[in-house]
Amino acid sequence: MPRLRANDSLPSGPDHPMKRLVFLIQTPMGASVEPQESLDAVLAGSAFANCAVIFLGLGVTQLRRSERSDFRKDFNRGFRALSDFEIDDIFYCEAAARDHGLLDHELIVEARSLSPNAIRQQIIDAHAVMSF
Repeated sequence: MPRLRANDSLPSGPDHPMKRLVFLIQTPMGASVEPQESLDAVLAGSAFANCAVIFLGLGVTQLRRSERSDFRKDFNRGFRALSDFEIDDIFYCEAAARDHGLLDHELIVEARSLSPNAIRQQIIDAHAVMSF
């Protein structure tokens, strides 16, 4: 394979399909630095692959709008950046959302709910899975 130069585009097409990374977010906001690290990893990963983000368990609480603007300000900006980085596959576990009382109108970003079977299929179809 020939070397790429700075101005060259990455190979694409049927012979070079784009890789798919799936990021599983399971940590609640404020529990540790993991929520910020996971967001940084997703944004960085989008430079190299098609990315999907799936919020599971307590991680779904990261999607809830917060009244505490000081606490959420940087995260709000980060979540809004997902669309700027062409990360449109944002999902959350419907069972976890129900367990934690998360309602659609409370979501900080546009995300779709998935059943456990649909989440399993997303993981199976991924080239790599990262869990936070």
